Amino acid sequence: MRRDKLIIEFLSLVKYVVGKIMVYLPPFVDKDDLIEYGILGLIEAAEKYDSKKETKFGTYAISRIRGAILDYLRSQDWLPRSVRDKATMVRDTYISLEQKLNRPPRSDEIAAVLKINPAEWDKLLAEISFGTFLSLEEYNQKSEDNSREDRNQQIKDTKFNDPLNDLETQEEKTLLANAISGLPKRERLVITMYYYEDLMLKEISQLIGISESRVSQLHHRALFLLRARMSRVSVNAC
Repeated sequence: MRRDKLIIEFLSLVKYVVGKIMVYLPPFVDKDDLIEYGILGLIEAAEKYDSKKETKFGTYAISRIRGAILDYLRSQDWLPRSVRDKATMVRDTYISLEQKLNRPPRSDEIAAVLKINPAEWDKLLAEISFGTFLSLEEYNQKSEDNSREDRNQQIKDTKFNDPLNDLETQEEKTLLANAISGLPKRERLVITMYYYEDLMLKEISQLIGISESRVSQLHHRALFLLRARMSRVSVNAC
């Protein structure tokens, strides 16, 4: 059966997508649950895929797998109110400092205002990374009036569809490109290698000669800085 053949052939995509998303999640999240929902997304993709469309099945399936996992994560509402409050506080601190300094603030400057040390700052970023991820993901979505089917049919690129790609408008793409170019050198390198060169954290660690945990810290910092920058642009546009 064609559907079963597609599922078996592309089952590895589920583990790939889960591996990418797990970077953002709290440690108590069960990886097997994500794989289960990813498989459901793959099955749905195999059932609904139209081979007459230009989109390759692998590209279409990744979108469905990822969508199924993200829907599950959103439904769990794992981000405690306290963490949401911290994320808001840190974002507001960033915006305030940027206005005062007339440039994007460095991580150590934000930590100094918050009166926390570098280790506490990295821990805080890890806590709020899941919320940051979901917030950036909103730039990947059409308005609520459009169906997911419409969004999926628009995906042409074979690269992994992540929070930093396929933005709704060219203006948003330009804003995000500017935000990425304004990142500190190492953070910008990690973002480029992770999202645009499609490398895993372990591979990045080996290439640039630092520990995987350090790459993870840089990744969290970069995501926060991007989210804060995009939030500031959104506020100014209102």
